[in-house]
Amino acid sequence: MALAQELSSEQIKTAYLFNFFKHISWPNEQAKKSYQLAVYKDERIFQSFYLGLNNRIVKGKSINVQLVDQLEDAKQADMVFVAITPEIDISLIASELRKTATLLVTDNSVDKRNIMINLLFNPKTAGIDFEINKSNIVFEQLTMSSEILFLGGTEIDVAELYRETEVAMQEMRQRETELQKTLAEQNEQLAASSERLRKLNKELIQRQALNEDHQAQLMALKSNIELQQEAIDSKEQQLISLGDKLAAIQRDLEQRQQLADQKEQENQTMAKRIEKNRSILAQQQSQIDSQGVQLNQKNEELAERKARIEQQKLYLIVMAVLIIIALIVSTLVVWLFMKNQKTTKQLSQTLTNLKEMQDQLIQSEKLASLGKLTAGVAHEINTPLGIAITSSSSAHESTLRVKDSFTRGTLKKSEVTRYFDDIEQASSLSMSSLNRVIELLNNFKQVAADQVVGEIREVDLTEYINEIMQTLSAELKRHRVNYIYLGGTDIMAKTIPGAIAQVITNLVTNSLKHGFENRDDGNISIDIEQNFNDITIEYKDDGNGMTAEVLQNIFEPFYTTKRNSGGTGLGMNIVYNIVQQKLHGDIKVTSAPQQGAHFNITIPQVLTLN
Repeated sequence: MALAQELSSEQIKTAYLFNFFKHISWPNEQAKKSYQLAVYKDERIFQSFYLGLNNRIVKGKSINVQLVDQLEDAKQADMVFVAITPEIDISLIASELRKTATLLVTDNSVDKRNIMINLLFNPKTAGIDFEINKSNIVFEQLTMSSEILFLGGTEIDVAELYRETEVAMQEMRQRETELQKTLAEQNEQLAASSERLRKLNKELIQRQALNEDHQAQLMALKSNIELQQEAIDSKEQQLISLGDKLAAIQRDLEQRQQLADQKEQENQTMAKRIEKNRSILAQQQSQIDSQGVQLNQKNEELAERKARIEQQKLYLIVMAVLIIIALIVSTLVVWLFMKNQKTTKQLSQTLTNLKEMQDQLIQSEKLASLGKLTAGVAHEINTPLGIAITSSSSAHESTLRVKDSFTRGTLKKSEVTRYFDDIEQASSLSMSSLNRVIELLNNFKQVAADQVVGEIREVDLTEYINEIMQTLSAELKRHRVNYIYLGGTDIMAKTIPGAIAQVITNLVTNSLKHGFENRDDGNISIDIEQNFNDITIEYKDDGNGMTAEVLQNIFEPFYTTKRNSGGTGLGMNIVYNIVQQKLHGDIKVTSAPQQGAHFNITIPQVLTLN
């Protein structure tokens, strides 16, 4: 229970889905190469499941997580997860997925008849439990292990579902009675319609007699029409001959139109050439005009030079006098130079001391970020270690209790069974907690070593940056900030991992200290993309943003808006220098008040040191 309080609801749901794959068997499971998990119309939960389950191995097969918007795509999956919203009809989804051997997992569904496994919030424990409709699972020919109930699930009461079904059947019978009553009324209306139809048939017979008289009159008219048709046929022959003549004339006109179109095309081409020549002539004319202006300027310069020569003659006389004065002044300058050299030496020593102090501050900033990593990892390790110790203590007490019963000869089979269940649960909990500790220590060991050594090596940037963010998870939780990774996978780079860790750590620290100040929550996202020989890292937060003044001076050394609260102003300057000098890349930032901050970092995929 302590672990459930530390994990988010998405992480608990991810763990449940992993165990459902573990304890549910499908009809054709041996032929499957992998399990397919489909998330229906919920991109946020899809991101969480993708990070927690995609490519994980269960029963020797990997899990593939995908987002689907159509039920037709969901039928191809082994498990479909549906988060219930007012727009979603779970009965329709269950009907579409019926007889497809698909496990339907819902979240907070009130329709118990159409579910298979339903996740729900338990107000007593403030955690997430699940309930199982075993009959629907068996109907889909899925096999459920009895161990699945040990995870905290409960089977739905079949009697309650039966009562609900009976109520639905009674409502259906009532609707059927109402439909039969409506059908009787329609039959009476049909009988009345039949009587009206009989009367209409009688009137139709009378009208047919009248039509026969009209038919005789029409026959007489037909003979007259045939005579007129013969005359029309002769006229049509004349029209056909005229049509042939018109067709010949039309073909001749089309040929002439084609010739006219060709001439028009030639005229347009000629007009374009003329327009092009006009533009060339205009350019040449402008060049000639500019050359004329230049000639006028040169003539004016020659006149000025003549005047200068006359003036220089006068200057030579004056210079002779000035040289004598310069000799006197030079002696004074030498004396002043000797005095200034001593002052310059003192200023150089002061500048050297300032540079050493700046290097010490930069090193202190790096050690401070490493200290934050250490504190975060220590906080993350305390929780799983506490769970492992509690589980081990519980197992030890159970062992002492069984040993005492065995010594006194009162040991029962039920006690042994309960003891084995307790030991298995405690071992599983301890193993998962210790694996979490090992994972955190390995991540921290690699990130810390990279920051100290700073050597070039090939890394998977996706995995490495997620490890960095995992070591900072304690700080993110303390400030209630969520982290989302949006980039691709398997992006390899040959670079300095320690420098990237320092950049990411400083950016996260800057967001927590400035971006999310006086905020109850927030979001940080990182997107990595490969473009030819470069890699782009986009870091975004939805915090307070920056003013134009802060945005202009953000990379300046010793510039800070937290001078009174201990800010050094070197954090973002260190980021800029690392990206420019160590990683041979470039960094740009865009922001506005209340619009968050967006850092775009571009580095080469293969770093070479000159």
